[in-house]
Amino acid sequence: MTSNTRFWAILTAMAGMASLVVTVGFRILPEVTAAQAAGCGGPQVIAFEFARTVAEAMRLFQPDSCRATLVTAMDAANTLDVQAYIPAYTLFGVFGAIFAARGGRPPLVLLAILASIAALAADYVETLELLAITADLDKATDAMTQRASTAAWIKFGALAVHGLLVAGVCLLGAPRRWILGLAMVAPAVSFIPAAIDPAAYSGIMTLGFLIGWLTLLAFAVKESVWAAKA
Repeated sequence: MTSNTRFWAILTAMAGMASLVVTVGFRILPEVTAAQAAGCGGPQVIAFEFARTVAEAMRLFQPDSCRATLVTAMDAANTLDVQAYIPAYTLFGVFGAIFAARGGRPPLVLLAILASIAALAADYVETLELLAITADLDKATDAMTQRASTAAWIKFGALAVHGLLVAGVCLLGAPRRWILGLAMVAPAVSFIPAAIDPAAYSGIMTLGFLIGWLTLLAFAVKESVWAAKA
């Protein structure tokens, strides 16, 4: 392993760990724990992202007695998303693509970087629109939920493409990274059923991304310390 490869492994590991910390942070936000303590449950973030109409979105903030509490929790989660999670996972995707190519910049890596940037842009459009919706639910429109939902699907689609491109880097380069390459196919494979029926299969998509991203993080952490086998 060259010093250049280790450099990108370290950057990938740092960005991946930051993403993981923020992921845990979503669950322990004071507004989220307050909603759970009040018996309202937590904010249904993914379902909110995919809601195509105001009516669908409003169902996520029921019963009425929990509405204000759930809106506050949702806003806290989306604010953390904007401030920390989106930048963290974008850097993880960019650094991870370069790391997978052992510091090189073949065309697939450049395309993977572009996919990460596309996902970042779509995620900001989506999340800022969701914050605008919860700013005044009674005045929200279907056009707003449709913009947010469309942006969410573009985001997940771009991240699925990113996974395939990184998989290509791993499986076509020399020496091949078989385990990492196969794991990075999981986001794209799991995206397909979720796109067909998000209500039934969004959990499978989440699992697919976890498989791919946690494997990438594990390899980056390992190669930050120990040299990869040629």
